[in-house]
Amino acid sequence: MLASFLKALTLIITLTSCQVSVTKMSYEGAAPIVNNQVTAHGRITKRFGLGPIKSQINSYDGKGQLAASWTPSSKLTESITFVILHGGHGIGATVWWKARELRERFNANVLVLDSFWSRGSKRNRERSANKDAIVRTFDVIAAGRWLVEKGSDPKRTYLLGGSQGGWTTLKAMTAEPLQIKEVKPLYAGGIALYPVCDNYQRDGQLRWGSRYVDIAEGGYWGPVMIMTGDKDFATRIEECPLKVIENATNHTRYVRGTHGWNARWFDKKTKKWNITGSCLEGDKFTMCYDEAHTNDMYKKIGKFSKIIMSK
Repeated sequence: MLASFLKALTLIITLTSCQVSVTKMSYEGAAPIVNNQVTAHGRITKRFGLGPIKSQINSYDGKGQLAASWTPSSKLTESITFVILHGGHGIGATVWWKARELRERFNANVLVLDSFWSRGSKRNRERSANKDAIVRTFDVIAAGRWLVEKGSDPKRTYLLGGSQGGWTTLKAMTAEPLQIKEVKPLYAGGIALYPVCDNYQRDGQLRWGSRYVDIAEGGYWGPVMIMTGDKDFATRIEECPLKVIENATNHTRYVRGTHGWNARWFDKKTKKWNITGSCLEGDKFTMCYDEAHTNDMYKKIGKFSKIIMSK
């Protein structure tokens, strides 16, 4: 009887501490790339001074091309490169604003990488394994390889993702064999904004057998900066595994920060881009733009990048 109890207890511990590492087999669950050409948002990319988004990056397995917007600076090989990873709602105005501001503030090379349109989806409604951070890690590798071919310096190339893109950044930076072998040679570090990394669904059920728990359990392979908001009720940092923060290089908490405190969107009523204090009310959470937090965020990104580059 005691033996049965101990066996059951061992099983429970194994299940609740389950870690899902990235392996080449993980990519077998990815939704196939179906788009040969992405033509959406041509006007908005031009408005933001960014390169057109089009299918141009060979996927990890070579079966199709990922869509991306690539905007190099006048000094491509000498400049910082940011690979921007979108959240669970896909590429939108917030991503374009982020790309433009990174370009203007740092004279950076900017790559906006798509993982959804390329697979025939506008957003990740179900958060299925087809488009989660484990699968998207392979898109990160594909983008890094492509950038090296373009002349971008891996020692000056950084991942920068928000929400699910923040989760992807953390997963790609996690010190597991595949990431150390295939991501580390291509990037200098990662920046995660209001990342999804909690263990539980909103109904309290474990996600896919604790798929989220594996982030940073064994540390990161390189420098990681995490930035969160105290009023973010979409991806509360308190629900994340402690090691996500403990293993990071630094963690900034913004007291007024909601999910997407740097989010900008066009207000159809006022016919203007939103200003500080304006909020976008969602079904499950609210996003409010905060200029002070946003400016401080970019200041810290710049400092973080220079610190890494000096090592």
